[in-house]
Amino acid sequence: MAPALLACLVLPAAASAAGVQRHAVVQSVAAATASYWTPARMRAAKPADLVRTPSGKVAAAAKPKAPRAWSSFEVTTPYTAFPTSTHGKVFFTLGGVDYVCSGTALLSGNKSVVWTAGHCVNEGPGDFATSWAFVPAYKDGSAPFGVFAATNLLTTSAWGNSGDFSYDEGAAVVGPANGRSLTDAVGGRGISFSYNRSQHYQSHGYPAAPPFNGERHWVCDSTLATSDSSASPATMGIGCDMTGGSSGGGWIVGSNLYSVNSYGYSNQPNIMYGPYMDSVAQSLYTAASAG
Repeated sequence: MAPALLACLVLPAAASAAGVQRHAVVQSVAAATASYWTPARMRAAKPADLVRTPSGKVAAAAKPKAPRAWSSFEVTTPYTAFPTSTHGKVFFTLGGVDYVCSGTALLSGNKSVVWTAGHCVNEGPGDFATSWAFVPAYKDGSAPFGVFAATNLLTTSAWGNSGDFSYDEGAAVVGPANGRSLTDAVGGRGISFSYNRSQHYQSHGYPAAPPFNGERHWVCDSTLATSDSSASPATMGIGCDMTGGSSGGGWIVGSNLYSVNSYGYSNQPNIMYGPYMDSVAQSLYTAASAG
């Protein structure tokens, strides 16, 4: 996406960990966020997808290996039942345009961390988003647990300063909704760092660009298919046909989050790339958990 930049309604604060950018949301803006996201605005928000051409901003895409067998399916279990309840839609504004992404509630000491893609919180490089909110278990316009508005937005310095796809990772610290903290309401996923890349991943998201409509939760089920060596460290590719709006959705192994939907290439259909989460992502999580 390349929306015009919007004058920031957030206040900068010192980074609480190396390689992390943190912004605290103006309290009055955070208080107004939940009421801003009416059902009509949620349905009208645009997918914040990142699609690269073969001559993308980093380097030409290497020809991917043929993906191993993979599948995608719409979730049929109750969205409000754990652990499906930990996944949801992210809503935010940049350049006066409302966008949608996906996100995951994480276990943390503050019970308030949402994990998503860096481009779902910050332009990379550029301003932080405004009116940022997480709606867990979203389905057909409903917000069964309420709207959790961000009080702090964080991303890696590598994404916030230069749009480095290897570190397209973001987090939000959210306030309570309906009188309950995020993970008290929906539970939370664990998170893993510096792992063996060769895993079988379940990628969660709310794809909104055609042929999807953004109203339902989908999952891609795939082993690691390829890597993008134009990024350093190389990003990971899995078989997946989800479209824009799924950005930021968590890649789950067991009960832990290992990566997020980040970007695709226009000449590589059905391959979704996500960052390899190393010590930089761990610093981001530590900073968010302390918020």
